[in-house]
Amino acid sequence: METKTCNACGHPFTPRPQNPNQTYCTDPVCQRERRRRWQQKKRRDDADYRDNDARAGKAWAAENPAYWKQYRDANPNYTERNRNLQQSRNQKLRASVIANEDASRPLCPPPSGRYRMVRIENGVASEDTWIVEIAVLTEIPLDEDV
Repeated sequence: METKTCNACGHPFTPRPQNPNQTYCTDPVCQRERRRRWQQKKRRDDADYRDNDARAGKAWAAENPAYWKQYRDANPNYTERNRNLQQSRNQKLRASVIANEDASRPLCPPPSGRYRMVRIENGVASEDTWIVEIAVLTEIPLDEDV
């Protein structure tokens, strides 16, 4: 029987005679990785599977509402790691914000409508133009103190 290399751990193994196309060894960690990869591909490629999987996950979460609180209480390292990763994501998000909506308030906001937008580089308008539609969703109160 020929030996193959496991797709998960990279170690050589001999496939079972019942499954000559076997690509993962029988180690439980490799089998978990095989199932994880299969599920990932199935979720990506099969809309029905993805929908059923999402519904099953929501149903399980509804039946086990205290699970994540108990998990976080039992695994403080997980909680700390998650907190640090979230803070890092928040910093990246804040760094990407170009302007704060409170930074400047026009005295007269533009009315809803279509506008031509032109890119200006080094004080010169380029030939690229876009038609954009601006919809005023809320009125900004004009304060005399602003």
